[in-house]
Amino acid sequence: MWSCFPGADFWVSSTFCLMVSFVINFFLIYRGLSKGIEWFCRWAMPALMICALVILVRVLTLPPNPNVPDQTIVSGLGYMWNPTGPDRTFWQAVTDPSAWLAAAGQIFFSLSIGYGIIITYASYLKKDDDIALSSLTAASGNGFCEVVLGGLITIPAAFLFLGPVFMKNLPSTFGMGFVALPNVFNQMFAGWFFGFLFFFLLFLAAVTSSLSMLQPAIAFLEEGLGLGRKMSVALLGMITAMGSFFVVHFSKNLIVLDTLDFWVGTFSIYLLATFHVLLFGWIIGIDRGMEELERGAEIPIPRFIRFIIKYVSPTYLFLVFGSWFYQEILSSPSQEGQLSRLEQIRDIPGAQTAIFLILFVSAFFLILIRRAVRRWDKIEMEGLDASVKEESA
Repeated sequence: MWSCFPGADFWVSSTFCLMVSFVINFFLIYRGLSKGIEWFCRWAMPALMICALVILVRVLTLPPNPNVPDQTIVSGLGYMWNPTGPDRTFWQAVTDPSAWLAAAGQIFFSLSIGYGIIITYASYLKKDDDIALSSLTAASGNGFCEVVLGGLITIPAAFLFLGPVFMKNLPSTFGMGFVALPNVFNQMFAGWFFGFLFFFLLFLAAVTSSLSMLQPAIAFLEEGLGLGRKMSVALLGMITAMGSFFVVHFSKNLIVLDTLDFWVGTFSIYLLATFHVLLFGWIIGIDRGMEELERGAEIPIPRFIRFIIKYVSPTYLFLVFGSWFYQEILSSPSQEGQLSRLEQIRDIPGAQTAIFLILFVSAFFLILIRRAVRRWDKIEMEGLDASVKEESA
């Protein structure tokens, strides 16, 4: 059907879909938080959860693969929760620093900790809002959607239809659901409808996540540099488009995307979240921090949370990072056919380009942050001078 249209390959390409997503993101960002993100999430998220629950029920009731009877949903659940395998023992699996670093990075990424999103949304809270209950609700809801819905739908279905060999040699985890789930929809009543609805709502969920990531930068450009909404959106759009262009241009084997995802989405977030833990427990002070957390709280906060935040969390984060640094950087034990992160940067041009992009954008925003600090200092001094004049009068 699409071949009847001129340039049909472009209209169904990933590049065109990326452009559509780009336009939707910045249109909603331009509309603002309440008119854009809040309206979007109010309708899209509940609909996605209802659709996912229906699909989950169908996945858990799927019959064994007729071609390979041993591939069942129960076996898929075992594969999901059992870290052992023919090539590694349980102890090797649970002591792998890379796995712990990736797990912690995923938690920080999912809960929006370490890169400004929580701080931006927190600025809209009132003084006596219940932070403790809101935090518990957000963490519980996120865990339910990721593990119970996302994990229990995608991984057992992929194991059932694609087999353990495919799971151990994934070309990319990004596309696993898009390969496995169509097989589930083919065995559902009105599967075409649920398939369309699920992937459409999943797209909306991805848009809400990207909106959340763009919002801190928009808030910084508006409040830190005093730029208007149009100028802020245009500047951030230019930076985002540049990064998207690099990802699309160096799309072979997803090298650039994987490099950006690890060094920004795991490594950098891990370091920033560790700094936040130290800031809360040692610089602000655990007593002052807990006092702020308990203000307006509807639920009692156990006393042992203080000990965990101040001592256990930093110790755990430093041990994981130190073990990963020794394994990946100092010893650099490359597996056969698999390069370490440093070897990727050294040997793969796409990875080198991604690192250059990260450093360039970081330097650019450091310059902007410096200008913002000067502007805030100037505004503060002008406010003090005005106060002195009023008192003198």
